[in-house]
Amino acid sequence: MIRQILTFLFCLLLVSPRLAAQDAAGKKSVRMGVLLPLKERTARGTKMVEFYRGLLMAVDSLKRDGVSVDVQALHAGSSASEMDQMLASHALKDCDVVFGPLDAAQLPALADYCYLHDIHLVVPFTSLATQLIGHPRHYLVTAPRNRIQDEAVWYIQDQFSDYNIILVETNESNEEGTAFGERLRAAMSQKGIYVRQLNLEADDLAFLQAFNPQRKNLIIPNSPSLKALNNLTSKLKDFQRAHSEYELALFGYPAWQTYTQQLLPDFYQLNTYAYTTFYRNPLSQRNEAFDRQFMNWFHTPMSNTFPRYALMGFDLGYFFLRGLAIYGRDRLTDAITQVPARPYQHPFHFEQSGDGNGYVNTFVELIHYTPQQSIELITRNR
Repeated sequence: MIRQILTFLFCLLLVSPRLAAQDAAGKKSVRMGVLLPLKERTARGTKMVEFYRGLLMAVDSLKRDGVSVDVQALHAGSSASEMDQMLASHALKDCDVVFGPLDAAQLPALADYCYLHDIHLVVPFTSLATQLIGHPRHYLVTAPRNRIQDEAVWYIQDQFSDYNIILVETNESNEEGTAFGERLRAAMSQKGIYVRQLNLEADDLAFLQAFNPQRKNLIIPNSPSLKALNNLTSKLKDFQRAHSEYELALFGYPAWQTYTQQLLPDFYQLNTYAYTTFYRNPLSQRNEAFDRQFMNWFHTPMSNTFPRYALMGFDLGYFFLRGLAIYGRDRLTDAITQVPARPYQHPFHFEQSGDGNGYVNTFVELIHYTPQQSIELITRNR
């Protein structure tokens, strides 16, 4: 029933302007499977429906480029037993690519099934890197946290090597921030770079001792929370007013994108950088056009989430379906870094995790909120 409803929705609503096309010299017909909790009446179920709608918009764009896509969308539930029942029906066995699942408990069975039937498996949400082992057509879109943090540390070493680096203890128990601080100190120690320590509750004298008036100062809190960030920005602005001769920059986390409505002026003033795997430019005319198309097709605006799940679905769908259309099912893995795409929100850089294993998306970029009140993206050249 779910497939019939969504197929009808697809046929009724998919009308979009043509995106910039590139020559699709390979496979002209692609079979796509989707295994997500599409019937789930929860907030996460709503996100999965938006993700699926983004996939459908990608399908329509490719259709206008002469590529037909057969869509098999199934409600996956959330448990391993539900996945086993779904796979036993063999509804996906002829697919070229499958997108899913949402729940980590369902991934092992789906990964094995796709391996058995030579299906490319795109995993957008769970980050179980162990499932890449022995599955060469498995793509992990959300990299494990340690891999993302390794990329963030690379940016610090590359962009801020001449800065005085200060790690701020926020006095919060935060696993993500603690792990990042430990990873940063270890990497800098190997490079012979000293990372200063500073407690957020320290007095002005301690701040003066930690900062360097002859060098630029990079301040990194060991928590991504809004509370910690509010306390830190307040301290840093007070310090700036009292000691204007010091040059400061602030460095932080992907979650900081969600705080821009409250803290954008502070981000600009403090020359702020945040590492992230995705970014949606709210001022982009192209993104505005996508928003209008989504509204026209589905009669509801996209949810204001980070990330936007419809954009994520479109970017992933266009990337992999386009890749299959150009290179075919057998050549896609060899050409995965050559797939042409113009992402709205999620660029991809897939690297193989080892011989005979699957691929992980290692793309990370910096969002820079400049003192000139502009936003720039800093991307690693590969």
